[in-house]
Amino acid sequence: MTSLPQDPLTLWSEQKPVTPDREKTENGRVFGVDNPSITPFWPENRSADAPLPAVVIFPGGGYVRLAIEHEGYDIARWFNSLGVAAFVVKYRMQEYGFPAPLLDGLRAVRVVRANAEAWGLDASKIGVIGFSAGGHLAASVTTRYDFRESGATDPLEAVSARPDFSILGYPVITLQGEDAHAGSRQALLGDQPSAQLLQENSLENQVKAGIPPVFIVHGIGDKAVPVGNSLVFFNQVQKHNPDSELHVYQTNVHGFGMRKDQGTVTAWPEVLKNWLQHNGVIAAQ
Repeated sequence: MTSLPQDPLTLWSEQKPVTPDREKTENGRVFGVDNPSITPFWPENRSADAPLPAVVIFPGGGYVRLAIEHEGYDIARWFNSLGVAAFVVKYRMQEYGFPAPLLDGLRAVRVVRANAEAWGLDASKIGVIGFSAGGHLAASVTTRYDFRESGATDPLEAVSARPDFSILGYPVITLQGEDAHAGSRQALLGDQPSAQLLQENSLENQVKAGIPPVFIVHGIGDKAVPVGNSLVFFNQVQKHNPDSELHVYQTNVHGFGMRKDQGTVTAWPEVLKNWLQHNGVIAAQ
């Protein structure tokens, strides 16, 4: 195992960085990502002989900003406490629109898997987690892992971008109908997206055989992203992967992350831990 990277890694290292870089951080939120990256978080006291599971983390923010602290770094530290390596993604957003976020998400999984041996990771236990619009991106990677941009080439294309497990927190799923999150739709697809783009990016339409196990958590009274997003997605997922679970809690709060004192939904990380153990991602603790 080589020396583990500690600093952020540029996702598209073979390309010249975009300058000037508009990226800035305000109040724990990141704006204007031009040069997407992943920031690694490593568990303490790891065994040199046991490869680690890993998770790629997509913070939410409506494809306008990234809630990098409580839906990124806090999540990474929690996974580290379970012995899971974590990688927080800064992905491109409204300044680029579709398909840039999806391409960044797929590349993030490929970069982690391509470096699995060097970093002491288990290449068969690399998952994704995303929240809100980051949940839309995580669900996009989960269902569209074979997506290719017309005419584009990726030197890591031969590396599988399919996650081995997927975790979605109050995700944006559909961009059609009354449950659509209008802000995410506009930021990702623009003011007048075609019917085809809306159909393809409404991810209940992308679920197919081969989807990895999915764990979903949502508040039944979510006022920003209606719970119907998770319901319609899980309805399709359970047809193909019975190892999946949906947990709907008695809360109207959106963006609760892993914050404490949120009522019954505060318990969801422990439920997730049990699911990860039951499905063999992590060992019983």
